Amino acid sequence: QSSREIHKTLQAIENAGGKAEYIQADITNPADLREKLSSLVQGINGLLHGAGALADKFIEDKQEADFDLVYGVKVTGLRNLLGIVPAQQLDYLILFSSVAGFYGNAGQADYSIGNEVLNKLAHHMKLSHPSCQVLSIGWGPWDGGMVTPQLKKILIRRNIPLISLAEGTQALLGLMNVHQDSPQHVIGNPLPFPDKKVKPDLRQYRISRKLSLVRNPFLADHVIGGNAVLPTVCAVAWFINSCASLNPGYLFYSISDYRVFKGIVFDDHSPEEYLLELQELEKSAYAIILNGKISSVLPDGNIRFHYQAQVELRKRLPERPLISSFDLSTESPIEGSTLYNSKILFHGPRFQGIRRVLNISETGLTTECLLPNFPTEEMGQFPVNTFNPYLADTHLQSLLIWANSQLGSIGLPLQIAGGIQYHPVPFDIPTYATMTVKSSTPHKLVADVTSHDRDGYVFSQVIDAEITLNEKLFGLFQENQLESDPIWI
Repeated sequence: QSSREIHKTLQAIENAGGKAEYIQADITNPADLREKLSSLVQGINGLLHGAGALADKFIEDKQEADFDLVYGVKVTGLRNLLGIVPAQQLDYLILFSSVAGFYGNAGQADYSIGNEVLNKLAHHMKLSHPSCQVLSIGWGPWDGGMVTPQLKKILIRRNIPLISLAEGTQALLGLMNVHQDSPQHVIGNPLPFPDKKVKPDLRQYRISRKLSLVRNPFLADHVIGGNAVLPTVCAVAWFINSCASLNPGYLFYSISDYRVFKGIVFDDHSPEEYLLELQELEKSAYAIILNGKISSVLPDGNIRFHYQAQVELRKRLPERPLISSFDLSTESPIEGSTLYNSKILFHGPRFQGIRRVLNISETGLTTECLLPNFPTEEMGQFPVNTFNPYLADTHLQSLLIWANSQLGSIGLPLQIAGGIQYHPVPFDIPTYATMTVKSSTPHKLVADVTSHDRDGYVFSQVIDAEITLNEKLFGLFQENQLESDPIWI
C-alpha cells in the first residue's frame, strides 16, 4: 500500500509540471543520508522536515531507546540534514513541529521535547539567516500520515479535531507565500490529558536521603543557638514534594496530623542520612492520600523519628475561596525590620518576609508580607515546587509575634492539625497572613493562619498550628549566626 501511495504522489507532482525523486534513507544516520543526497545537494534550496516517530508511554515507563528514537528522528535528523545542505543556500526551511511541543501531551515527553527544540531552532535560524523563509508549525493531528485509522478513532473519542489534508495544505501554502515576522506558528488546539488508570493496590515507599548543611545555603538564615535548624516548613515540603513526584499529574492539596518529634539540627552529632517512609492509604483517579514518617538511625542503632504527616493529592484543586473576615487596618503597626533586628524573630534575610504587623489584639493579628525570590541554588535540597516553604514560614511567624506581644514568651513549632493549599503562594508580591488564636496557655499557643491577597482570596489555610512556648528560647534566638561559614556546595 505504501508503494502505491508513493507512486501516486510522484505521478501527481509530474502531472502538475514538477519533477520528484524518491530517496529512502535513515535520517538519523549521517553517512547514509550523505550518500543518498550527495548528487542532489547543490540543487536543494528548500527543506521541509516532516519526519517523526512515536513511542507513547508515560514517562516512568519510557526506556532510553524510546527517547533516542523519537528525539533522534526530529532533532538529530534535522541536524544531519543541515550538516549536508548548507543553510546559506536555503530559501525555505519548513519544520513540521506539533502542538505537543507547545502545549505538551500525556505520554509524549520525548515527542514534546523534540518538537520544542525545532521551535527554538527556527527562531535561531530566522535570526542567523534572515533571507530564508523559516517556519516551525505546531500542527494538531492530521487526518492522515502518522494518524492511523486506529489512532483516528481514539482522537475522535477524545473530541480532538483533525486537520484535513486540504486544510493543512492550504494553511501551509498560506504561511509559505507571505513573509512571516515570527517563524513559530501553532495550528491546532491543546490536547486534553487522558485520566491515567490508577492501579488499585496500595503501595509503600522507602526513600533514603542524605541531608547536609553545606548543600543548603538557606540554612544560614535559620540558626538557633548557633546551629542551623531545618525549618518545619521544609519538613512539610519534604513530604509534599516526595508524594507529588511519585504521582505525576496530581497536585498537593492538603496536609494533616503533622507532628514534630525531634527537629533536625545540623551539629556535630547529626546523621547524614534520613529515611522517608510513605504508605498509600487511599487512591482514586481524583485523589491520593499518603501517610509518612521521617526518621534516622542513632549511633546505638535505635531509630529516631523526626516528623510525621498525612498528605492528600488531588487531580484538580478547588477555586480559591474568600476568607470569611479579615482586617487590614493599621492600628499601631510594627515594622518587620524591628522584629528581625531585635531578634524576636531570629530569621535571616531569606526568611524575612514580614513587612509590617498591621494590627494585633488579644484574638489575633494581621501581617503584611512580601518575600523576594532568591536563587534556586541557595534553596539547595528544598527548591520551591508546588509548595513554597519560605513564604509558609513567613506567614507562620505570626504565632511567634503574638506570643511575644501577648504572653511575653516565644516558641517553636510542635504540630499542625491541618493545612489546605488552593494556590501556591508566590514570591515578590504582597500577601497577608490573618492569624486567629484558638487557645493559649503559658506553655503553648494554638492558632489558625490564613494567607490571602488584599482582596481576601485565599492562598492557603493552616488549621490548629501549635507552638510550644519557653522563655529560655529568647537567649537561643539571639545566637542566630553560624560560628563559621561553611563551604557551600
